[in-house]
Amino acid sequence: MDYKRLGGGGPRIWALALLQVLVLCVSRTQAALQIPLDYKQENLMTPPVITEQSPRTQAVYSSDEIVLKCEATAQPQPTFRWTKDGQFFDPKADPQLVTHAGSGTFSIISNGNSGSSFQKYHGTYRCFVSNELGTAVSSEIRLITESLPKWQKETIAPIEAEVGESVVLHCNPPVSTAPPQIYWMNINLQHITQSPRVTQGRNGNLYFSNVEKSDTKNDYMCHARFIGARTIVQKEPIELRVRDSNSVKNRRPRLLMPQGERSSYLALRGHSLELECIAEGLPTPEIAWVRREGVMPEGRVILENFNRLLRIENITESDDGEYQCTVSNQEGRERHIYIVSVEAAPYWVKQPENGVYGPGETVRLDCNVEGKPKPSIVWKINGEPLTDTDSDLRHSVKGSSLILHSVQSRDTSVFQCEANNTHGTILANAYVYVINLPAQILSPDHQLYIVAEGQEAFLDCRNFGAPRPEVTWSSDGKDSFSILEDPRVSLYTNGTLHLISATREDSGQFSCTVNPEAENISISATLEIRNKTVIVVPPGDQRVPRGDTAVFSCKAQYDSRHFHSKQPDPMWRRNGRKIAETADSSKYVFDGHKLVIDAVEEQDEGVYTCVAASSIDSDEASGRLLVLDSPDPPADLELSDSQGRSVILSWTPGNDHNSPVLEYVIEYSTMLNQGVWSELTRVNETSALLDLFPFLKYRFRVIAVNEQGKSGASEPSDSIETPSSAPDSNPTGVRGEGNQTDNMVIHWEPIRQLQWCGPGFKYQVSWRQAGESEWHEAYTESPVFVVTGTPPFTPYHIRVRATNERGPGPEPDTITGYSGEDLPLSSPVNVAVEFLNRTLVNVTWSPVPRESVRGHLKGYKVHYWRSRSLLERPKRQSSDRFSVTVAGGRSHALLSGLQPFSVYYVEVRVFNGRGEGPASEPLRFDTPEGVPGPPASLSLDSPSGSLLILQWQPPLQPNGNLTGYELHYQQINESGNSDLRDVEFKPHELNWTVLDVDPRSLYRFYLKARTSAGAGPHVFIEGLLEGALPKLDNISMVSGKTYTNISWVPREGSRDVEFQIQYLNKHRSNSPWQVLETVSSTQSFYQIQNLEPGTSYRVRFTVKNRTDDMSFWEHSIQTAGPVLSELHEGFATQGWFIGLISAVVLLLLILLIGCFIKRSRGGKYSVKAKEEGQVDSEARPMKDETFGEYRSLESENEEKPDSGSQTSIIADLKPLGSDDSLADYGGSVDVQFNEDGSFIGQYSDKKEPGTAAGHESSGPASPVNPPTDVPVVGLLE
Repeated sequence: MDYKRLGGGGPRIWALALLQVLVLCVSRTQAALQIPLDYKQENLMTPPVITEQSPRTQAVYSSDEIVLKCEATAQPQPTFRWTKDGQFFDPKADPQLVTHAGSGTFSIISNGNSGSSFQKYHGTYRCFVSNELGTAVSSEIRLITESLPKWQKETIAPIEAEVGESVVLHCNPPVSTAPPQIYWMNINLQHITQSPRVTQGRNGNLYFSNVEKSDTKNDYMCHARFIGARTIVQKEPIELRVRDSNSVKNRRPRLLMPQGERSSYLALRGHSLELECIAEGLPTPEIAWVRREGVMPEGRVILENFNRLLRIENITESDDGEYQCTVSNQEGRERHIYIVSVEAAPYWVKQPENGVYGPGETVRLDCNVEGKPKPSIVWKINGEPLTDTDSDLRHSVKGSSLILHSVQSRDTSVFQCEANNTHGTILANAYVYVINLPAQILSPDHQLYIVAEGQEAFLDCRNFGAPRPEVTWSSDGKDSFSILEDPRVSLYTNGTLHLISATREDSGQFSCTVNPEAENISISATLEIRNKTVIVVPPGDQRVPRGDTAVFSCKAQYDSRHFHSKQPDPMWRRNGRKIAETADSSKYVFDGHKLVIDAVEEQDEGVYTCVAASSIDSDEASGRLLVLDSPDPPADLELSDSQGRSVILSWTPGNDHNSPVLEYVIEYSTMLNQGVWSELTRVNETSALLDLFPFLKYRFRVIAVNEQGKSGASEPSDSIETPSSAPDSNPTGVRGEGNQTDNMVIHWEPIRQLQWCGPGFKYQVSWRQAGESEWHEAYTESPVFVVTGTPPFTPYHIRVRATNERGPGPEPDTITGYSGEDLPLSSPVNVAVEFLNRTLVNVTWSPVPRESVRGHLKGYKVHYWRSRSLLERPKRQSSDRFSVTVAGGRSHALLSGLQPFSVYYVEVRVFNGRGEGPASEPLRFDTPEGVPGPPASLSLDSPSGSLLILQWQPPLQPNGNLTGYELHYQQINESGNSDLRDVEFKPHELNWTVLDVDPRSLYRFYLKARTSAGAGPHVFIEGLLEGALPKLDNISMVSGKTYTNISWVPREGSRDVEFQIQYLNKHRSNSPWQVLETVSSTQSFYQIQNLEPGTSYRVRFTVKNRTDDMSFWEHSIQTAGPVLSELHEGFATQGWFIGLISAVVLLLLILLIGCFIKRSRGGKYSVKAKEEGQVDSEARPMKDETFGEYRSLESENEEKPDSGSQTSIIADLKPLGSDDSLADYGGSVDVQFNEDGSFIGQYSDKKEPGTAAGHESSGPASPVNPPTDVPVVGLLE
């Protein structure tokens, strides 16, 4: 729609309206009108408009079908005519041309002949389309006719070159208007591999910067593909022979394409610019491009063909300038400068437009064209040039515009603007249609416009008429001028009322009227203003570690009139593209107003926009997601400023993945341990000064560290080798000590190979005895050196120095070491013991002389042992020895944990690194009496219902002479605890009887032993008469299948106590204990009945105490019979097996019954006939006793006539289900199974002992084939 603003509101509306009237009266220059498609007018004529034409240049071949298109629309139907090379051309007059009614398009049918009949159509064509309102003209169409391209036959001599020389294989494809695509292949149609050394130029030639022996081939073939001709032609094969050379020398680069230092290049605006540089040299040159005095166009530069080709897409005038290519190798460099000039074929800035005008209006047709060189413009009317001498003074040309004054209907025409320069021609048609058309409103009536507060509102009143109709708007009593006074309101030329920043007060009814003084037609419209959609909780920026979950939240407020139910969830975009939740993806989850991004990765980064939209407006807010991750490895490691012992390492940081790098870890690897990397230092810059050891070959790598972790290691740097020097340092940890009495072993910490600083590394060891002046020297590669022949424990001065072929290291420090130690000579004297308490003594002694130690004084060892108790007689066997070590020169030690009333001995020895010296004289000391240990035992017995007998044994550790025992006891019943009662006993008293005991009370007893040092710890026992345990001996158990017998012997002198027997089935989980009847301890026997065979049980005896059952004996038993689990697990108990056996037995019974029925069919038979049948049976050899042969035999017997009327054998047989077995009817049944499980039944003869079989048959006799010595009657009996 045309939204040109016609007027705006304000206090000056009247002045603006007046100015509008004046302008209309003075010039009446109007913008062009277009007749809308929905404008209804019968028999409306339209000028011709060309809708389709052929390309301006068209190359065709003799095999092609040529089509020149010219299609147009017009009313009435237009006519078409053509010109060729400026002369009239009638396609209908040529029989080779095909035309179509109502169309200007014609086609040339080719017969494949490339002669003059095809070449005659070469030329420049133009189509003219005319009707009563004017003539439209097409652009010129240049038709180029060509023959199919062919390569001339030629003989190509082999090309010979030496290794390293440059070679060019020329293609020279056939000349064509459209350049072909070139491919170099071998005879097997395999492409020649291209590389920086072997490249193809734009001209199709194949360039070898330097040849190798592998380039020798005899089938280099150039293929040219002509797309328009749809054909590929190939050149004769070229043979290249590469000879070995004894003197291959490097050479500086030389440009093969282009040649010279400078060249000029003309490029056309809008096309692609291609600049090429191909060079030869050894080694293969590298190529770099720069734009002199400027930068390369951003986003439009492409480097192809291994940097040999520079392409700039969509060239503009700003790309003018100089472009330089530089070719270089280690031997030198060469350059070429392209001077690029950009020109342009004519192109439109503004082209004239079709328009409908009313009579008397002034028309302006603009034809703004640019180009380089400046295009010339020619105006035409209906295809005829318009000159300055045109007789119609109402036509005037001002610059590039054509002005028509006071047009009338006779001025209706099609005007052409044609512009051309050296690079081309463009043409545009524009008709001027002068006509009176009645006004019509094209917008629908009663339209409802709903907008949100603050939005723009466009109230349409689209109309058409010629001249242009007048439009006015009114609303709720306001006329058009009142409405337009509001500065927010504008009226466009197409009748649309434009309102910006709408408010609720703008709601209401509006009316649009067209030509109020003429047709006076109008429509109404309603404007409704609603609350705007607002996001109240926008998504915030998120910084999320990789692999975690990001959550964006977005809440919005809507006008309630938009939605009748639930408000919609927001829509989400990432970097402007909508995010869709798919069923097969768990990356994005929409949870109401939230967007959940699971397991974020780097590719998930971006701006996430929440869009809250209603039917009329929307609001959006964005948050950025930054994915945090460990950094990428640093790159481009570079070593610089090497100073022999130091170097500067610098690098380019990798992507920090939104988490700043905190530090860089520099690691090194040396030739000493290749592939093993060690940390050297850490820095927070992108370079570091590294201190190095001499005589090493280093490589470095760098690892970046941020809060998310470490990056991978960078690629290793180049190697750097440091020169050798004398050692920088000497060994540390030097010490001298002997491991024998006559040597001294010198140890030191070895110097790492990194610090050897040069070849021939050794240690220089120097030593001398303290007090001497002469040094002894030796060299060694080991960090250990042994000096022999030394006196025991003598001080020596020691030095160890690092040396190599470059000299010794710095002056070493002197340390003191000692030769080997010997055992001490003296033993401590004045050993004494001081008692601190009954179990702790302090042992003291006088130190031995220092010189007698003969080594480093490590300390003293105090050895002691307990000989016996003072209550025992002396023993000859030795006791366990104990020792206490005292470090250094201390001369006392504490001995703890001694047993009272015992004889101890103690001795002291001095020791050094070699061992212990002689012992002091053993010193005896006796420990005083102590409190005794607890009594060895305490038992309680109840021989009757009112007595308790307490018995005990003396302490195992009396720790002195016992003076007696102390007993404390108390009675405990339901009313509470009684006071403790005390009883004392003499040492020889070991029992006590408690009389008049309450059988329902619990008694507690505490017993202690006592010496002169006091009472020792007590032992405790409690008991009562009711819970007295039975005294049973020799408890034994014998089990049967369903019972077990338990027997016991009551202890002699024990009273009769009742107890219970309980048992538990161990095969049943969670089974309770089964309680049997109460038995007496004097009963001596009990039988547990109704047990399960093959089952494990647990049996126990219990008595009642005051709170619960108390078990005093427990044992496991196993009843006789098969184990229950075996019965359950055997296959014979499985349902399938039982069913199978049942089916087999049933089948057997059915077969037997069938046999008997069939045998007895026909009623009764005589015994004689049966015997005759048996004779027949015997006359026939029996191969097998299977049922099949048995049935066959029966069939033969059945053929014999029955004689007599004896009773049927079946009548005398008992049912098979009776107690009689099949053995009673002729033998036992031998049941067998074949391999496939099928049943085989055989009846074996039932014989008396000693009876021989009547036949030497292979199988047993059957009921119908009994032994000959047994009659049938006997069988039945």
